[in-house]
Amino acid sequence: MRRLALVALGVVGLSAVVCGGGFLALSHLDLAALATRKLTKATGRTVHVGSAHVSPGRWLTLDVDDLSIANIPNGSRPEMITLGHLHTQVRLMSLLHGPAETRDLVLTRFSGLFERTADRTPNWRFGAPSRPDRKPEAKKETAADWNWFPGIRQATIKDSEIIYRSANGHAYRTTLDTVTLSSTSDSSPFEMTVAGGYNDTPIALTAHLGPLTILRQAGKLYPTNLHVSSGDLTLDLDGAMTDLFDFDGIDGKLTLRTPTSAPLMAIAGANPDSFSMVLNLEGHFTHKGDVWTMTRTTGLLRDNPIENADITFTEGKSGSPDEITGNMAFAKLDLNGLQSASQSSPKSGQHVTDIPLVAPARPDPLFDVHLSARSVRYNNLVFSDASLAASQQPGRINISSLQLGWMKASLHASGEIATHPRGSSLHATVDVSKADIDTFRRQAGLAPVPVSGSLSFRVKASADGVSTLNEASRNADIQAVVGMNSGLISKEVIGIASTNIGTLFGTMKGTTPVTCLLGALKMSRGEGAVVPLRIYTPAGSIVGEALFDLNRRWFELAFQSRGAAALALDIPIRVSGPFNSPSIGLAGWSARGRALLKDAQSINTLPTEMASFTPGRACLSVMK
Repeated sequence: MRRLALVALGVVGLSAVVCGGGFLALSHLDLAALATRKLTKATGRTVHVGSAHVSPGRWLTLDVDDLSIANIPNGSRPEMITLGHLHTQVRLMSLLHGPAETRDLVLTRFSGLFERTADRTPNWRFGAPSRPDRKPEAKKETAADWNWFPGIRQATIKDSEIIYRSANGHAYRTTLDTVTLSSTSDSSPFEMTVAGGYNDTPIALTAHLGPLTILRQAGKLYPTNLHVSSGDLTLDLDGAMTDLFDFDGIDGKLTLRTPTSAPLMAIAGANPDSFSMVLNLEGHFTHKGDVWTMTRTTGLLRDNPIENADITFTEGKSGSPDEITGNMAFAKLDLNGLQSASQSSPKSGQHVTDIPLVAPARPDPLFDVHLSARSVRYNNLVFSDASLAASQQPGRINISSLQLGWMKASLHASGEIATHPRGSSLHATVDVSKADIDTFRRQAGLAPVPVSGSLSFRVKASADGVSTLNEASRNADIQAVVGMNSGLISKEVIGIASTNIGTLFGTMKGTTPVTCLLGALKMSRGEGAVVPLRIYTPAGSIVGEALFDLNRRWFELAFQSRGAAALALDIPIRVSGPFNSPSIGLAGWSARGRALLKDAQSINTLPTEMASFTPGRACLSVMK
């Protein structure tokens, strides 16, 4: 809008200067040739003026037809500016003392192309040929000077357009089907209506603005009330700004509502149906220079209430990406509803939510954000008190902190997503504490187990060449350790494991405390081992090793017990075979069983990556 105002008013001003000296004698002549020479000299470009007429009077009448100003060499079209017709009246005395006062201004079929060529030369600098911009343009520190802005009593712009084209060839087109500007005097409110569009998306704007006398005072807040609509989208801004035509120095309340988000997607150049959901936002909005902020923001994203958000968007300098920083807190966050179904199970027909893992090599914008929610749903999982701190840099997304409450347990994680030749790579560390065994058992739909208490976990996972979170969870290489320092276990289980003859007579009843429980797992592509695997209790102890293949649903377990009871035979046991029908035998009768038992008894350390894990650590001592 700023460039349109400058060009349109410049045409009026230049034409008035051209004709002002002798308009009384030349009122019936076509001054196109004179106007062409003056404009050519002023712009340093080839100019064409079809006709230009000035009629004298207390109100000077100006008519210009078929005006064009050439583009710079290597521009995307021959003309930078074309104008079908300009008609206006200028109060004669206002030309002497300024600012000019106009009425009945009509501008039709205006087309302005503002672009940078491939070598970043801007076409909007007139005079001597522009040089390519090798450095970013510095933002002006001083407020815009609109002291010259004319008094506009009534103005209409029809069938016009403004196009911005970037150095990489992206074009952004604003259409101005009908624009009206009006004020009864310079000290009365200034009104504006716009019916047009942006990149073929219809947009309507109504603006109730302060008097032009305030607009002309550099740096002074200019009262601004805007209402914008596009399809089902409405946006209202009630506040003030220091630069109307640069939309700068804004400070006010902003409200945005859309039941589908389709207009937002269309304006952004995306498929309008690619993100269909309710979006409501209300907060304090500011814009100064490169920085845009929304603070104290509340709203709704689909059916997820936003309790508070503070977001800052900083425009990148030339050739640099934009940046988004801030935080957003939800009352609840249903990820299943936010994402379109990515998979469908042919048997159940249920949709599966999945999160893409993408770390662009040249991201734009960069982000550094903190998200939180009192409740999060992901597929069938429900988490509480969730928080996420994440940042994006070229080729990498860093998850510095992820915290969740899950089935009475606390989960803390960190990791990173990085660019990989076959997609992305994921590396993560997860710590879980206070995981109640019975709660997890009931969530999994399992029968009661003979062990109770709270477990702690540490998991390190890495996956290369993956595209989604679910794919990474299936194909990751995993190192994990689980431990417990206190709990209870059935005495009967210890008796069976130690082949205690007392179990035949029912003497192994009740529970015994768990002194420690420890298991370390290593898995790659579904195949892995658990060693050491140990449970120490006053009633007896168990040491073992397990091998498994999740792809074949097969496992092998060998364990040795040390029973405290005199009737314990402590016979080594080997269990192996498919998950659903394993066979049981004596571990000592096979070389395989004896090898497993040897590893189980000799490995008394955790992997280096897990060395700082402390729960269950007492189980690393040699079983006696």
